[in-house]
Amino acid sequence: MFAVALLGIVACEPDSVDHKPNTEVENFDVAMTQESTYGFENEVFEFEYFYNEEYAYWGGFALSNVKDTDPANGLFANQYAVFNDSAASGENFLIYYYDSFNEPCDIVLKKPVHLSDVKLNLTTYTYASITNEAINDFARAFTDGDYLKVVFTAMRGNDITGVDECYVVDYRDGKRIMATDWTEYSLVNLGSDYDHVRVTIETTDIGEWGANTPLYIALDDLVYFL
Repeated sequence: MFAVALLGIVACEPDSVDHKPNTEVENFDVAMTQESTYGFENEVFEFEYFYNEEYAYWGGFALSNVKDTDPANGLFANQYAVFNDSAASGENFLIYYYDSFNEPCDIVLKKPVHLSDVKLNLTTYTYASITNEAINDFARAFTDGDYLKVVFTAMRGNDITGVDECYVVDYRDGKRIMATDWTEYSLVNLGSDYDHVRVTIETTDIGEWGANTPLYIALDDLVYFL
């Protein structure tokens, strides 16, 4: 069980973020020998993943350089593609797949840093599924009131210390917001007292067996400071 501190859950809106002095940016721009690979780790972060060899099934973070803006290619076979012509910077980015039937994967802080903001973009698979019902037999196209949000939960041990909810698709209250241009979201409400960040994704398209929307998001340009 998680111990929840007395805190407010804050919705992070797309914004132009004022960076603090002495910030660093992780843009995942490392040499790759293939289009995608599971997980990512350096001296500051570990981005977790799991992989089931028996069923060739995975979840969590994967490093990718696949870009595709053709919704017709928004199929499961193209799950590592971002719906954009480029990364936010450099060539690479992370794809996060949230499997709600397994434990979420975390961003583990190997050094005492604080996250400031991140750029998010829909994947080609997710974009196609929420805009064209003919692409995905399980998901429906979004309409008024629907949303897709990425939830970042800061934790120390099992204690929750801060939460930011980032609406990457927002059709509530007449809005038509979609993160398809590497939209920047603030993460400062996560606070400063945490050693890992749990990432989950929520959709309003839910069926008998859980989410119908493919729960993927692309991340790049993660800004942090000491």
